[in-house]
Parts: sequence; C-alpha cells; structure tokens
Amino acid sequence: MADGDGAVTTERAKRPFATPVSRLRTSWALIYRNRVAILLIVAASLLIGLAFVLFMPRVYQATTSVQVEAPVAPLASSDESHRRSGSDVERYLHTQVEVLKSRAMAQRVAARLDLANSDEFSAAVPLNVSSASAAEQEDQVVQALREHLSVDLRDNSQIVQIAFRSRDTQTAAKVANAYAEEYAAANIERAVSAGDYPRKLLQEQLSRAKDRLDAAERALVNYVRASQLIDPGSTARGNADGSAAGSLITADLAQLKSALIDARVARIQAQQRWEQAQNAPATSLSEALSNPAMQQLLQRQAELKGTLGQMREHMRPDHPTVQRTMAELAVTDRELRALGDDIRNSVRDEYLTRQRQEQALSEQARALRGDILAQQDRSVRYDSLRREVETNRQTHDGLLRLYTELTGLAATGSSNISVIDTAEPPLTPISPRPLLTMLAALAGGLLLAVLYALGHEKLDDTILDPTDVETKLHLPLLGVVPEYTGDSLHEAMHGQSAERAYYLDHSALELSSSKELPSSLLITSSREGEGKSVTAFVMARDLAQLGRKVLLVDLDLQRPALHHFLNVAFDAPGLTSVLGNKAAAADAIVKGADGLPDFLASGPRAPNPGALIMRPALEELLDRLAGEYEIVILDGPPVTAWTLAARLTALASATAFVTEAGAAHFGQARAAVSRLSRAHGNLVGCIVTKYNARKVGYTEAGDFYGSANATQG
Repeated sequence: MADGDGAVTTERAKRPFATPVSRLRTSWALIYRNRVAILLIVAASLLIGLAFVLFMPRVYQATTSVQVEAPVAPLASSDESHRRSGSDVERYLHTQVEVLKSRAMAQRVAARLDLANSDEFSAAVPLNVSSASAAEQEDQVVQALREHLSVDLRDNSQIVQIAFRSRDTQTAAKVANAYAEEYAAANIERAVSAGDYPRKLLQEQLSRAKDRLDAAERALVNYVRASQLIDPGSTARGNADGSAAGSLITADLAQLKSALIDARVARIQAQQRWEQAQNAPATSLSEALSNPAMQQLLQRQAELKGTLGQMREHMRPDHPTVQRTMAELAVTDRELRALGDDIRNSVRDEYLTRQRQEQALSEQARALRGDILAQQDRSVRYDSLRREVETNRQTHDGLLRLYTELTGLAATGSSNISVIDTAEPPLTPISPRPLLTMLAALAGGLLLAVLYALGHEKLDDTILDPTDVETKLHLPLLGVVPEYTGDSLHEAMHGQSAERAYYLDHSALELSSSKELPSSLLITSSREGEGKSVTAFVMARDLAQLGRKVLLVDLDLQRPALHHFLNVAFDAPGLTSVLGNKAAAADAIVKGADGLPDFLASGPRAPNPGALIMRPALEELLDRLAGEYEIVILDGPPVTAWTLAARLTALASATAFVTEAGAAHFGQARAAVSRLSRAHGNLVGCIVTKYNARKVGYTEAGDFYGSANATQG
C-alpha cells in the first residue's frame, strides 16, 4: 500500500482549496437534496408558532419602581459612610433584590391582599385551591407569587423594578404595588426593631470608653509631673534627631554643633599650615613673607651679599673691609634663622591650640547629646500616653455620635426605600407576541432543518457527491463519469461527455504514479452494475488508440460482460481455458483491430471459478503477460466475492475502485475498500460513475465532473 498512499498524497496535493463559490454551491446542493424535509420542518415550526399565538392565554405584566438608598452602617463613622466602596453598595442592593424574592415577603403580600381567599387571583395566576386545605392554599399562593414575580436591578443605579405577571391586568398592578408597599414597611420595621439592641450595646461601650479616657488622662498628667518635662508639647513634636524649637538643650546643641564645625575647619587649616611649615624653609612660609622684620632681614641679607660680591672683585678675602662685611652677613643669617624658627613655632602652637579647642567642643557636644537622648526616652513614654489619650477620646466621641444618630433614627422611623413609579394596569400583553413568536418559530424551524440536513448527510452512507470519495472512502478521486443518456449502454459509452470523462480517468491514473502506467491494473467495485466493466473497456480502448500495447482481461468468471463490447462469443477460448491447460495464452488472446486492445475473454464457464483464481498459474500468467504488454487491465469480480477480489488485488500492480453515484452505500463501499487494503492491494483511487449533478443540487450536469477531472490532470 506504499504506492497507494503516495498516490493519495499526490492527489490531495493537486486538489485546489475550496473557494467561496464552491462552498456556496456545496451548501446549495445540500439544501436541494433535503429540500422536502427542510420545507416540512419549517412549515411544522410555523404551524406550531401560529398555534401558540392563537391558543395561548394572554399574559400581562405590571411594573413598579422603587429607589433603594444604601443605609449608613450603625457602627461606622459618618466619614466612612461617605466613602463606602461601590462593591459594598452593589452587594447591599443585590441583597435587597433577594429579600424581595424571598418567601417571607411573598407571605406578607399574600396576607395583605388576602390572596388565599381571592377567586380573582386564583383565576389570574391560575390556581386550583378548591379542594386544598388552608395551609396548602397559602403555600400555593406564596409559590405562585414567587414564580410570577421578577425583580430587576437597573445597571449603575439604585432603582429596583418590581414586576408581576398575570392573566388579569388589575391583579398584576395590585400585586406589584403591594410588593413595593410591603417592602418599604418591612424595611422600617426592621430599622426600628433592630435599633434597641445596638443602642444598649453602644451605651455600654460608651461608658467603658469614658472610663478608659479618664484613666489615660490621669496617667499622662502624673508622668509629666514625675518626669519634670518643662515643655512636653515641644518634645512630642520634636524632629527625628531630638531637636525642638522650645528645648534649651536642643538649642545649645545646635549652637555647639555650629561652633564645632568652625573649630574643625580652623584645626584642619592650622594642621595644613603646620605640615607645610615642617618641610619647607622658614623664609618661604606665608607667615614669614608677611612679617616686616623678616622682610627687612632678607633685604639686608641681599644687600650684604651684593656688596660682598663687589668687594671680592677688587679686594682680597683677608681685607678688613671684606672681613667686616662677611661678619655682618653671618649675623644677618643667624637672625633670619632665629626669626624663621619663631615663625614655625608659632604655626605649630596655633595648630595645637585649634586641636585642643576642637576636642573641648566635641566633649561638650557628646555631653549635650546624652542629655537629649535621655529627654527623648522620656518623650517616647509621653507620646505613648498622649496617643492613648487621643485614641480613647476619638473612640468616646465616635460612640457618642453613633448613639445620638441611632437614637434619632429610631425616634423618626425613617426609611431608605421610596416608591418612584406605581404600577398601572398594562394595556398590552407581554405574551404571546405574534411577530416575535413567528420569527422565533421560523428561526427554530430553520435551525432544526439545518441540523436535520447536516445530520442526514452525516449519517447517510450514500455517495451522492464525488467529494464523498475522499471524505468517506479516503481515496483520491480519479474521475467522474456522467449518467448514461443514450438509448443503449453502447451509445452512452461513446457519448462526448462519457468519452471525455474516461479519457481524464486514465490520464489521472498515469499521473497517480511516478512510473506512469502500472504494469497491471485491476478494475473492481463493491457490487454488480456499477460500471466497472465499461470503465475497464473504455480505458483499455483509449490507451490502445493512443498507441499503447494494452491487454484487456475479463477476470469476472461468474458474470463476464466484456465479450459483448468486443463481439467475442461467450464460450470462446479464454482465461478458464488457459488456466485449465486446454489452450495456450497466445491462442486465447483476441488481437485488437481498429484501435481496440487485445482481449483475453473469461472463457467457458468453469464449474469452480474460485479454484482457478486461487491457482499459482494465474499469477505466472499475469506476470508473463505484464512483460509482453505495456499494461494489462483486469476486469475483476465485485468485492462481494471478497476472496477472489482480495486474491486479484494482491496480484495486480494497482487497483482502481469503481462506485456508482447515488447507489453505492458508504457502508458497503467502505467495507470493500477495507478488504482490498487488508489484502495489501495498491489502491490508486476511485472512479465515480453514473453521476447526475442535477440530482444532488448542481445546475449543470457537466459542471462538477468536468472540473473535478480537470483537477486530477
């Protein structure tokens, strides 16, 4: 089956994608084939809809609207009540909708209107309470109220619509208004009755809160006195580092920090000057250069050096004047060195002084910081006590405000429910609606009709459309042969449409294999009368007319038919004679003339044709004939004789399956294909015969098979 699978893949790759026009045509064909059932289903649906409109009782609906304000929570502050989230309000509104739908509310309405004893209500719903007990009547009335009531919360609003349906307009309006009134009354009753316990609870909590506030205030005053805090308010408002505007210690520390910074800067500058003075000549120091005495000595030294230089040019070194000048120069040098040492010592003394000043300021800052830390420790305790006082005061004030509001609400008995629109007796019924009902019936009928058509096509095993070959048999479509239109089978076989279809069949057969034509081709079908013999003859004839050396063999030993097309006698020597060793193959083969293929008839009827087929001699004969001819076309028996067909498909190089459009059922054809596959037959494709496009919904008989065969080429 490897070649067959390759052929399937090749054929599917050649098929074009379905276009919108082809999909529309296929859909129309589906509708056309099931047109009678579709019309009956749609008509039945419309009749049902019409009966519903004519015979169903009229139902009226009255609606009243109420506004539901979300109440302030009794144990929440007024600020928190204004900041209630949307989800809380929405949850409350949905809760009120469920309250309206509750059994308790239905019982209140039933009792208010005395509906258990109302014949008008029993007829409007309707109810049958004539033989029921009082408890059963009440239960039926409550159940009817809940079933015919609808409560709708309008989107993004606090408006709740209460609607009641009944067969009587007055009853519908009366019950809807009763629901709104009973709901508002029940809400007031719950508010008043629910206020006693909260007021008592708030009173107890208020007393305990006052005691806690008094105790916290006394503890704060006692701590301030014991800690001797001069300005606890300023301490409590201090910054993170402990500084505060009213604290003297903090102010001193701030001033000390500023002085310490200045002293550190001065010490660093003095240290830099001292480090410079240690390694540089004294005369190069900035202090020496700005000293007048140093400037005079340097000037005197320069003058003496100049005079001495001039004297040495005209006088001897031991001259008294020279000696005296040299002595003065030595005295000047000593004075310069002494003055430089004094200047360097003054720089060092300044550095040491700045260093001691910085150390003294640092020690004072550390001492003040310790005092501030101690003060902060006391302020932490003070802040804790102060916060406790403030918390207790807020709790006390909040409880007092809630207690006052709750007392006022209980006294006034106010409600958060207000009626916006009262229900009026409706003028038009809500059910049935003729136009909507008929449209729904039409839509439902069309839907059921489509489902029926799809289901019928899915379950129907008849191959009506050639595309069913690939979807149901999983075989490539080699060609489609139209239904015969001539007076006889022989005339129809030579018609232009059939001739073109068969030509495309063997062209598709050549393209289905990489080796062009197979050496032997078995033509078979699932049952008799599907056109396999005609297909085998026409393909062999067309190939012979194209100059191919073709042999046509009639292997249907039980019901041979090819001898009619070739004018060969029924009992002429043939395959049975060759397999029975009564004639040689060369003598039994009828040579073709006038463009006809060579032909090996089935021969005289054998008593046991199955035994002849199963002989090894048949395989040897076919192998020998395949070597003598370009292709041997075998007209095999139907697969209903599955043993013979399985034997023959294993002997042939390729097998083409023939099925009749509109007659070969999927179950039968699929079973035949499965048997051939299990026998390791090389199934190259399927040919659909006797196809009538009009019967499956196409407008032109030659439309589909022409395009389908064209895709194979």
